[in-house]
Amino acid sequence: MEKSTPIGVVAGIILIYGAIFLGDGWQTFFDIRALTIVFGGTVAAILVSFSFDELRALIPSAKEFLNHQSPDLAGYVNQFSELSLTARRDGLLALDRRIDDVEDPLLRQGLEMAVDGLDVEEMEQLMDQQIKSELKPRQQLYKFFSNAGNFAPAFGMIGTLIGLIQMLQNLDDPSSIGPAMAIAMITTFYGVLMANLFFLPIGVKVKSQIQETLQARMLVRTGILGIVHGDAPSMIEKRLVLYLNNPEEATGDESSAPLSKAA
Repeated sequence: MEKSTPIGVVAGIILIYGAIFLGDGWQTFFDIRALTIVFGGTVAAILVSFSFDELRALIPSAKEFLNHQSPDLAGYVNQFSELSLTARRDGLLALDRRIDDVEDPLLRQGLEMAVDGLDVEEMEQLMDQQIKSELKPRQQLYKFFSNAGNFAPAFGMIGTLIGLIQMLQNLDDPSSIGPAMAIAMITTFYGVLMANLFFLPIGVKVKSQIQETLQARMLVRTGILGIVHGDAPSMIEKRLVLYLNNPEEATGDESSAPLSKAA
């Protein structure tokens, strides 16, 4: 399970509110009206931005985010070294015996297509479509947190403007201006806090997970196509190792460019 995200959020809240409690007037920082404007406004904006079907589809994506484990890229290289040796020595049909041992769905699909003798261009299209389908829910999750990170500070500012307008309508008592100004600024505080401690950092982590997954999938794609093309096992291994260090240039295949930009 992804542990650093909840730890970071809790630690941030403790540090910020710990600093608040050390000062005077800490009660001012707890205002239900300000929280309602920022949180409620952000939720409303999200509902405008996404359909209900899209929001329901985010639930499994959120579970994948929490359960994400970085792919073993070096393990893929070792696996393709064995598969390419088998294909070179015994032919592509010999890979049929290895399919049941493969856990990765894209690798399994690629081996099945190779054994079935599908056209290389069709294999590329099918694998690209599979990669896009796998990444799309995570990209929607990234879009969700990125948008929420933009909406929260905006509604914080709206709440501040509302407070200032109400304050300016009651200037008869100068002693009330300071406290009223403080309350007006609380919504900006909530908006910035939600965006920069929760929404935007999680969006950054989701994007990082997308890039990790994309790199693993493109590595599998490169390895499968190398086997189908009949490349030497040593060349396939070198190409995959190069891909680990420079994924954009290792394949020399322009058809992978749209996928590389997907994240």
